[in-house]
Amino acid sequence: MVSSLTTTLVGAAAQGSNLWSSVLLIVLFVAIFYFFIMRPNRKQQDQRKEMMSGLHVGDRVVTIGGMHGVIDSLDSANKTVTIDADGIYLVFDLQAIHHVETPKSTSTAKVTDQATSSVTASTSEATSATSEATSSVAQSADSVASEATEKDSE
Repeated sequence: MVSSLTTTLVGAAAQGSNLWSSVLLIVLFVAIFYFFIMRPNRKQQDQRKEMMSGLHVGDRVVTIGGMHGVIDSLDSANKTVTIDADGIYLVFDLQAIHHVETPKSTSTAKVTDQATSSVTASTSEATSATSEATSSVAQSADSVASEATEKDSE
C-alpha cells in the first residue's frame, strides 16, 4: 500500500512538472508570435496611416500598380485621389497609393551649390590672374615706353 501511494505521488509530481513546461512552452510561442509577426505589422500599419494622413496636393506618389504622378486633388468623403500623370488625370482609391516619393532636389541642390561655388571660385581666380597679367603687361609697356623715351632724348 505504501509503495502504491509512493508511485501515485511520484506520477502526480511528474505530471505537474510536465504541465508547467507545457504552459511555459505555449507562453513562449505566443511571445515569439507577438514580437516577430504582430508587432512589426502594427508598426507598418501605423506608418501607412501616418503617410495617408500626410498626403497633400502636389505630392509625387507611386500607386500600387507602379504609376508615378502628382496629386491633383484629394476627396476625403469618397476616399479618392486624383493623380496627374503628365496631363492625364486619373482617379484612384486612397488605398491605391503605395508610397510618396521623396524629393531628390535636396541632394541635387547641394551638388548644384557645390558646383556653383567651385565655378565662382575658379572664375574669381581666373579674373585675378587676368588682372595680374594685364597689370604686368601694362608695367612692361610703360617700362619699354620710358626706355624708348630716354633713348630719344639722348
